[in-house]
Amino acid sequence: MLSKVIRAAFLDRDGVINIDYGYVHKMSNFDLKLNVIKGLKYLNKKNYNIFIVTNQSGIARGIFTENEYLIFYRSIKEYFFKKGCFLNDMQYSPFLKGSNIKKYNKSSSLRKPGNLMIVNLMNKWVVNKKKSFMLGDHKKDRLAAKRSNLFFEYAKNDFNSQIRKIIKNLNNY
Repeated sequence: MLSKVIRAAFLDRDGVINIDYGYVHKMSNFDLKLNVIKGLKYLNKKNYNIFIVTNQSGIARGIFTENEYLIFYRSIKEYFFKKGCFLNDMQYSPFLKGSNIKKYNKSSSLRKPGNLMIVNLMNKWVVNKKKSFMLGDHKKDRLAAKRSNLFFEYAKNDFNSQIRKIIKNLNNY
């Protein structure tokens, strides 16, 4: 049985969806950037799957645990669902070479600029790369997207406006 080919938005989290205060891991400091809810609703309306791909070195640094991160992610997903938005999936990298926590002290292709988080999602979901894209706020995000043959843009101030322009351009491509 063939799976349905989907369009996908691969989104870094901190600096793209929410304001990056550094190691955001609690709802109390999860402040959304401009028009994120509108943009996510638009992606849902246009049948885009929404994937979060995020480096989480705060785990490797001992700022929060992997379990605390997963609980936080579930809270984010529930928050967006209550606002009428659906996040389809998430991949994260807890690894950081030089970490004092042995199990996280390693180089990993999961960590951007590696693209294993994206590859994992593309293996789980059948993604039409030509109709999909990634938003990020660092060069490492751009490199991960490039390695995955995805259209990439750096996050701009107004999430909704940027999403609409990207989708319009991808549909005209």
